[in-house]
Amino acid sequence: MKRHLLVLLILVGFALSNNAQTINDPFFTPVSYIGAFDGTNDWTSGWTEWDPVNKVYPAPTVTKGNGLFSRATGTHITSNETWSGTILLDGWIYVDDGAELTIDPGTIIRGTNKSALVIERGGKIKAIGTVDNPIVFTSNQGEGLRANSDWGGIVLCGKAPNNLTGGEGIAEGGIESPYGGTDINDNSGVMKYVRIEFPGYEIATGKEVNGLTFCSVGRNTQIDYVQVSHSGDDGYEWFGGTVNAKHLISYKTEDDDFDTDNGFIGRVQFGVIARDSSIVDTDAANGFESDNNEAGTNIMPKTHAIFSNISAFGPAATASEPTVLRTRHAEGSAMRIRRNSRLQIYNSIFAGFGRGLRIESEGSYTAATIDSLTVQNTFIAGIRGSWFQTDAAAGADAVRDWFLNAERNNDTLTQNSALKITAPFNYSARNFQPMAGSPVFNASSWYRQPDASHTINNDFFTKVTYSGAFDGTNNWTTGWAEWDPQNKVYPDGTTTKGNGLFSRSTGTHIAADETWSGNILLDGWVYVTTALH
Repeated sequence: MKRHLLVLLILVGFALSNNAQTINDPFFTPVSYIGAFDGTNDWTSGWTEWDPVNKVYPAPTVTKGNGLFSRATGTHITSNETWSGTILLDGWIYVDDGAELTIDPGTIIRGTNKSALVIERGGKIKAIGTVDNPIVFTSNQGEGLRANSDWGGIVLCGKAPNNLTGGEGIAEGGIESPYGGTDINDNSGVMKYVRIEFPGYEIATGKEVNGLTFCSVGRNTQIDYVQVSHSGDDGYEWFGGTVNAKHLISYKTEDDDFDTDNGFIGRVQFGVIARDSSIVDTDAANGFESDNNEAGTNIMPKTHAIFSNISAFGPAATASEPTVLRTRHAEGSAMRIRRNSRLQIYNSIFAGFGRGLRIESEGSYTAATIDSLTVQNTFIAGIRGSWFQTDAAAGADAVRDWFLNAERNNDTLTQNSALKITAPFNYSARNFQPMAGSPVFNASSWYRQPDASHTINNDFFTKVTYSGAFDGTNNWTTGWAEWDPQNKVYPDGTTTKGNGLFSRSTGTHIAADETWSGNILLDGWVYVTTALH
């Protein structure tokens, strides 16, 4: 996940510094609770799917793509295009510089093999579903037969800064699209009420396609209500960039859920991580993994993203369920922060992981001592192995003391049940809402500024009173999320997008505005290049 082909060696100057990074931002909603839910409203209702394996989807009626998998041979969308219905995605499809791909609400895109949709620098995607008619990217396999890595995923490439040498990188997994620039306000489009099911694969060690990959995506891009389920690699990965997001779900991934690298400085609020004890990668699977860069240097801009109101549930429901954690789950951490990262996590809950907080490198630990890297107003519960770890000379006890220092207002709970979350480990009927008496209520905080230039008191955040992602009443996953995608019935594709080819040179490129709707088969790699705006 951390290897890059660098194609340009220049010094890039841009009007950006970590001083702009603060939780005191209009982006955040200042809720009073910890975690993602308030105990009343469920923002997952209606649009999510918790059993995508068995979900029934219609058959595709249209094919997009040419079945080829390279940038040179894949399908390129070079003018505006609209998709609707049920579409078969076959190969790599690229939306080129100068094009916008519009996908109508309710459209189902079923991907074959390694098929992927790539939005090139300057291209745009306009995928705006609704709570009752989310846009679904899923496997072309039938219900009950779907599995992680059935197809590729979605890659957004932007012009925002990163800390790669020369400021430019090449998208992983053979996608080959360049990304990076100096435009912090770059716009790659909109994704709202979108499900991405059974994506993610590794073509070589360190070269993967994730469920949803952000390659230096700018902050005018809008990301809200997105669920990645059963990814064969990470759920979400950010390589630099400034994009903000709300209401993200990472469900039953094999590798990390939220992975931040190469100077990502965006903000994320309200997120759910829900793992499965039977699904794991060949590497340690973490809730959060964060690096400044692969070498762990002090290169700027540093990875300094802010996450708030995350409800994260690992593979261990209790101290004995399952009896033995799979090795890579046992080695996985709720939070693995390393290589000079300055990640900040606030108002969140982590329960049932193999390990707890792991601040791995000397540089990251030093940053933590001045709260440039910080974890605050956060609960860690039900850890099966080491609660605190570090490779720094200070040792694990110092990390524990740092985490439990009263000024950070964190706590540890021996049992997951002490959090009083309704049913976060019930694989057949997940419920992430806090119950009456839960410690997450009135546990959030928004105004402490240990590092005056990096504070959560930021207008981006909705300043709720609870910790975690839910308020105990409202379920923001209702209606659009899907919790059993393996068995979901989807229609067959009526349209195919892509040419079945899997490289940037051979894949399909969308170079002008295009709208998708209906049932679509995604076949190959599809690239959306620079928009005509």
